[in-house]
Amino acid sequence: MRKFLLSLLMLVIVILTFAAKEITICWASWPPADALLALSEEFTKKTGIKVKGLFVPWGQFMDKVSVEFAAKSPTIDILIADSQWLGWLVEGGHIMKLNDWIKELGINLKDFYPNLLQYYGEYPAGSGNYYGLPCETDAEILIYRKDLFEDPKEKAAFKAKYGYELRPPRNLFEMRDIAEFFTRPEQNLYGFATKFSKDYDVVTWDFGWAIWNFGGAYWNPKTMEVAGYVNSAQSVAALEFYKSFVKYAPPGAATYSFDEVNTAMQTGLVAMAIQWAAFAPGFVDPEVSKTYDKVAFMALPPLIEGDPNTAYVPLGGQGLTVSSYSDAKEEVKQFIKWFYTPEIQRKWALYGGLTSFKPVVESEEFVEMYPWNKALRDSIPRLRDIWNIPVYAKLLTVTQENLNAVIAGTLSPREALNNIAREHEKILKEAGYK
Repeated sequence: MRKFLLSLLMLVIVILTFAAKEITICWASWPPADALLALSEEFTKKTGIKVKGLFVPWGQFMDKVSVEFAAKSPTIDILIADSQWLGWLVEGGHIMKLNDWIKELGINLKDFYPNLLQYYGEYPAGSGNYYGLPCETDAEILIYRKDLFEDPKEKAAFKAKYGYELRPPRNLFEMRDIAEFFTRPEQNLYGFATKFSKDYDVVTWDFGWAIWNFGGAYWNPKTMEVAGYVNSAQSVAALEFYKSFVKYAPPGAATYSFDEVNTAMQTGLVAMAIQWAAFAPGFVDPEVSKTYDKVAFMALPPLIEGDPNTAYVPLGGQGLTVSSYSDAKEEVKQFIKWFYTPEIQRKWALYGGLTSFKPVVESEEFVEMYPWNKALRDSIPRLRDIWNIPVYAKLLTVTQENLNAVIAGTLSPREALNNIAREHEKILKEAGYK
């Protein structure tokens, strides 16, 4: 009997020893997630810890995470989370504060850009409390048809009409001129495509390159005031300007989300497109793009050339967070120690991950890795986020519906922004912020 109990005890010890030799990363189902899983095979070879992926379509991503965390399920160990989820995750107790781990593992926070460290991990802003670290640093960039821009006949015709050289736009007004110039429905060619849809968060984040650079704002995050910011004269002017691009976009532009913008550029339907850098590989892939050898990439132009106060770029991407309910925290700690090293961050970039690890990003090798990396590097210091408080989803829904209504032509810019101001003030008051 004693031998049996001893054997049983040893079996339990063995099971417990190996049970946690696996971690699960939850993310949206898209190419960067696949790239991270592929890279993680090196971590498994080094440590013996397997890495699984729980990848969910974007439309169901937040719902899946909400269900798992509401149940305090240990299914998720690492969550690669949108920046706007941060307040909900922290205040709900769903993710760990990482300050002690950061110190223990010797992670140098100076290796990250301050704006990204704040947006992806610090809550509340300015508190010095970090619940996440930058993982996939995405930015909206401009993709343009270099064959059209470099065509001598197009250049001559453009200069005759606008009085300056056809070139990659140096400001937003030039971008609009170029969009107008290449809008030729009779040739099945349009000047511009971007994400005007009310799906997910697309038009709200896309409008950032207009509202911020015109001097407007979605709100004042310090005072929680919305009225007088989102519906200010500057914000209204920004939305008027933003709406003006609709007439240079293909029919049905009000429904354009990620896939539609990609397809428009890949099929040669548009001369320019604004899209997240994470989708850039698809524009140079001959398997999916007819224009794979005809495109170039650049950071979004400012409103006024040379003015950093009119050069903000919408932030995308996600930060790495650790589930409070994970049963594999020691294994997760090893993963974080491995992942945030110059060697692995360099490999993350080579795998197509959008690193913002300074020692990698600021190297010349980074720019040479992929044709869109310079656009990403130029964008990083200019990136700006919107909300990350727990009621962000309610704020987002109101904003999406009203901005899209402007694009669809059912509301004027002033009407839409007044609606947003009124509804947001109500949401924030009901949530106890005012």
